[in-house]
Amino acid sequence: MLLNYAFVPRRTGYLVFRLPKPWLVLLRMLGVLCAFPASAISAAEPLPFWRSALSHQAWIDRDGAPSDAKAMVQDRTGMLWFGAVDGLFRFDGVRFERMDNIAGHQLLSPNVYSLALFDDALWVGYEHGGISVFDHGAVRHYREAEGVPPSAISQFGRTSDGMTWFSSSAGIYWLDGQRWRQVLPADGLPQGDQSTLNVLQDGGLMVTHMAGLYRNVRGTHHFRRVGDFGSMQPSQVQADGKLNIFKFGETLRVYDPATESLMPQTLPTNGGMPYSVHRDNRNAWWIGQGDGMRLYTPDLQLKKQFLAPHDFSAVRIYRPPVNDREGNLWFITENGVDRIRETRLLVQDMPAGSTDFSIMPGPDGEVWISSHSSKDPISPPTFAIAPDGRRIASDMESATAGARAADGTLWFGDPHYIWSRRDGKVRRWLRPAELKNQATQALAVAADGLLWVSIARRGVHTFSNGAWVAGGGHAELADRTALSLHADEQARLWLGYTGNRMAMLLHDKVQHFGSDDGLAVGNVLAMYSRRGTLWIGGDQGLARFHQGRFIAVNDDAGRPFAGVTGIVETAQGELWMHCAKGLVRISAPQLAAVRSGTGRAAVERFDYLDGYAGAGPQLRPLNTLVESNDGRLWYATSSSVGFIDPRRIARNLVAPTPLITWLSTPSERHRASNGLQLPEHTHNLHIDFTAAVLSIPERARFRTRLIGQDHEWRDAGGLRQSFYTNLGPGDYRFEVMAANEDGVWSDAPASLSFQIAPAFYETTWFKLLCLSMLAAGVYLLYLRRLERMTARVIERVSTRIEERERIARTLHDTFLQSVHGLSLRFQSIKAELPKDDAVQKKIDDALDAADAAAEEGRVQLMDLRVNHLRQGDLASALKTVGSNAAALYGVAFSLNEEGTRCQLQADVQEELFAIAKEGVSNALKHSGSPAVTVNIRYGANSLTLEVCDHGKGLDDTVRQTGQRDRHWGIAGMRERARKINAKLAIHSTTGVGTSVVVTLANVGRDSGFFRRKRLNKP
Repeated sequence: MLLNYAFVPRRTGYLVFRLPKPWLVLLRMLGVLCAFPASAISAAEPLPFWRSALSHQAWIDRDGAPSDAKAMVQDRTGMLWFGAVDGLFRFDGVRFERMDNIAGHQLLSPNVYSLALFDDALWVGYEHGGISVFDHGAVRHYREAEGVPPSAISQFGRTSDGMTWFSSSAGIYWLDGQRWRQVLPADGLPQGDQSTLNVLQDGGLMVTHMAGLYRNVRGTHHFRRVGDFGSMQPSQVQADGKLNIFKFGETLRVYDPATESLMPQTLPTNGGMPYSVHRDNRNAWWIGQGDGMRLYTPDLQLKKQFLAPHDFSAVRIYRPPVNDREGNLWFITENGVDRIRETRLLVQDMPAGSTDFSIMPGPDGEVWISSHSSKDPISPPTFAIAPDGRRIASDMESATAGARAADGTLWFGDPHYIWSRRDGKVRRWLRPAELKNQATQALAVAADGLLWVSIARRGVHTFSNGAWVAGGGHAELADRTALSLHADEQARLWLGYTGNRMAMLLHDKVQHFGSDDGLAVGNVLAMYSRRGTLWIGGDQGLARFHQGRFIAVNDDAGRPFAGVTGIVETAQGELWMHCAKGLVRISAPQLAAVRSGTGRAAVERFDYLDGYAGAGPQLRPLNTLVESNDGRLWYATSSSVGFIDPRRIARNLVAPTPLITWLSTPSERHRASNGLQLPEHTHNLHIDFTAAVLSIPERARFRTRLIGQDHEWRDAGGLRQSFYTNLGPGDYRFEVMAANEDGVWSDAPASLSFQIAPAFYETTWFKLLCLSMLAAGVYLLYLRRLERMTARVIERVSTRIEERERIARTLHDTFLQSVHGLSLRFQSIKAELPKDDAVQKKIDDALDAADAAAEEGRVQLMDLRVNHLRQGDLASALKTVGSNAAALYGVAFSLNEEGTRCQLQADVQEELFAIAKEGVSNALKHSGSPAVTVNIRYGANSLTLEVCDHGKGLDDTVRQTGQRDRHWGIAGMRERARKINAKLAIHSTTGVGTSVVVTLANVGRDSGFFRRKRLNKP
């Protein structure tokens, strides 16, 4: 429905019970109703009447709330917008933010009088005239030139035919294209005093005028009169579609659009004449009488009062309340904003002045309540609350402890009496004189029906038919007062004491436990057993008894549960505790994990935000948490008694929509918008974000990540800011997810993309330039190193050549000259001898030997002297050496080349030269061939060198063994070939000739070539 200040209630979020998953999905889908027109919303079913206790919270000027707000709407993201005399405000449940502009567009005035949301467009009406429409980053202003009068824009409305309307003191107007037209008397609406409008559930428009009620003709701007009860005050459409017409000093009228009838509505008369009467979407009546607000049931029975100034922010409230999408109710007052919401703990009204309550479940589903203390000298008597809410009175005194037997008998105790109640009959026994005037600390009924009683400062006793036995016959139990007593399912009686001490009685045997047995709960205040497990609670923790030892149970953060004064394990397998600051729930799966051995459990807490008040007593009365027969859990504190139904816990299924609001650097603050360009040297920033969680915003949770910096999501807890330091230049995208109080996470993250500009030394081109300079420097160092290494190689080669030449000169100048001189002397001696002298023959033999030695020396000298030939092309060197050697033997020599000649590395060329020289030498000495040929073939990736002759061929022994006896020429050729990774093959046929073939494959830089050049052909 559309209220007088144009708020459209959204029924997208119920506080609902646990439902099957398909129903949960359906309820989540109701969120799309935020964008529906007013007529569609109005036709929805009303919310159920307030089922739980109500929590009130007010925000006033000191909290940043607007003063005297005139209008309120809720947008698709769940944010609340308020229009007030001091500006336009946005509220997320925690913080009010004044909006001086929207998407960079300024408001026409800070004095906002009306608001509306149509199709995500925010309509703003100002007190002194003018309208602004903000829609997806654009704005459209309407002023007097567009037909808007210079008077306050009171309300907006949009009917089902798409027509847009507003009311003002000047009259009713409708939008005709781009211009506003006033509804004139000719259209059926009289002029005069200010009129108000409402959109009915059928999509039509109703105008309340001092002269009566007027309804438009569907699809037109013409009106007809349908009632004679007029008013200047705003009317309100109820959840059932009827219209409440309130006129100060007059009886309320209810208009039924279906029958077009007016009926008076009698209101409660207590408190005098009301200032305002409203109905919310739960069909509850809210009546203000100048002292706050009173809540009435649909049949006008008073349910609760919210009286100013303590329970409400103002004494008078004129504007109707608003239901948000989570089911909360909002009032705007002259002093601020008030919220009413259901709590999960239903606190019960207790007798005036009573405190320190004890509770005991009865056999018929009722819960018996006693007040241990009161402002009166005598505490009020014990009473019960039945499952249907009825109060059951009794004449039983107020008890400090209670217990229920297996047969349903209830036992109670106070400082003077022990009494029982069964089938409505009460029996009472006065305690013996030595046991009087001390409070009953704890009661328990053992498996044999015996009542065990722990009395402060008097120890533990048993009671049966008026007979008291100290310690039940066990002296060790008689003198020490037990803080708690419990009889479990295995017929064991447990006694809990202070200081981590317990005792267990079984079959008349007492066993004691302490810290050495793992007990670490402090003072033992509560015990409970179910499904074979004994749970123990104390002021320092929770434990379970397993296989003779106590095992501590902590929360998922490893913290112990403090102040456990009550424990219940439900039929659904959940464990509930009453702790120091409220109730704690461990779910069934978590509890199963605890039983399997894990010492930690994730928990859900119910505290003051859920309606919890007071504190669980740490001494008496105990136990402070019980389960009634109908499955509800009742708790008692120092100041309240309440219950919760674990099977029907109200849940908020509305997924919050996260919103990023600001990005701030040390020097600037930017409103969040994608594509922000931040200046260079921006290293530190923080980002503000939020989400509209309106029911319990204190439990909203967030997780964030900065893509470009974070590798995974970070848990921000309840913090609505993220801080980043030491950021570098680049493109970033910040994302945030939000969860409400029930852990329902947003469907998609909100994101903000921004860029940090790099300084010149952080740019890619600068880094590439530096890298290039570094590479150039490394290359220059490489060249320098190569130059030095080359110089060293040349120096070593030159030294080697010089040494060879020196040896050659020495050989020539000494040895060969000496041999030649010696030969000349022998020849002179021979000349002096007679020609027939026998010595002549000996001298000739000696001269032949000298010639052979000289020849060998010349060969060695040639080896030394021709080294310089090997520094050039291989072919040229071989041709020179081969021709000279062949001339000595009178043999023809030829050298042939095929392909592109290659310049070889020095060591490779030297080894090939040596192999070829050895092959030529062998052919000249041993083959008897008239010609020797050397062939060199240059391939694309290979080189082949072949030495051929046409002689007698190798001996059979050489072919078989691969070498001549006591000769190492062939073996040396093979060794040289292996040294340069070449293949050597010797092919020989008797009488045909021999060829020595050397193949150098995979020719490249590493295998011997530096460059190629074209073979110069004649």
